[in-house]
Amino acid sequence: MDFKYNGVDITTVAPVKIDDIRVSPIQYAPVVRPRAFQFGSEFVRMRGGERTVALTFALLDNVRTSRQNALFALSEWAKTDAEYMIEIPDTTRVLFGVCTQKPDPSIRQWWENKLRFVFSCYENPYWTDKEETTVDCGVSVSVAGDAPPLMVIRNTFDEAAEDVEYSDGVRTMTFSEIPAGDMVIDLNRQTAAVDGVSIMGAFDPAGQFVEPGTGSFMITGTGALSYRQRWE
Repeated sequence: MDFKYNGVDITTVAPVKIDDIRVSPIQYAPVVRPRAFQFGSEFVRMRGGERTVALTFALLDNVRTSRQNALFALSEWAKTDAEYMIEIPDTTRVLFGVCTQKPDPSIRQWWENKLRFVFSCYENPYWTDKEETTVDCGVSVSVAGDAPPLMVIRNTFDEAAEDVEYSDGVRTMTFSEIPAGDMVIDLNRQTAAVDGVSIMGAFDPAGQFVEPGTGSFMITGTGALSYRQRWE
């Protein structure tokens, strides 16, 4: 059994024996409105929180020096500065999380098998396609999953362009001017930039950002649509 974090298999970092991998469901936080006079409350909507991935393992090394060095290496492997890709055996879908708990090993009991890492998935708690699917704008796609996919539109403008539109047939995004360079429109975050510089000042406020969704989907415009399907 292997377990990759940020593209690195834990078994290549230290001679660990994985005991178990547990992926929690997404935590739900219902939003309700109390009734003024009657008992009970009215359901408004459901908010989704984070999920966790718990990895328990053993480090069967009875030489204290090498065991401690292996623990140091594992601590460096479990990064805590950002959320990285988590690859779990027997699935092509991945998660993205940051290490929020590291092991508390016994100095004496080298045979213990309950050493534990916990990774928390905050920004994207969904199971996600490992690779992006990319099609030209104007091509119909069928998006699977039970959660909104990650979607971006990319295009390289050799020269500045005016009145650039992208539409799904219901919502239309119009930019009065886009400078030359590499443009990225992030439909999930509702941002647009060229070479990393925001162009939202050119966005027509009368328009609407296209919303990522499942099912049959087509966005007209210039460039390419890239997406990753997601599941709870």
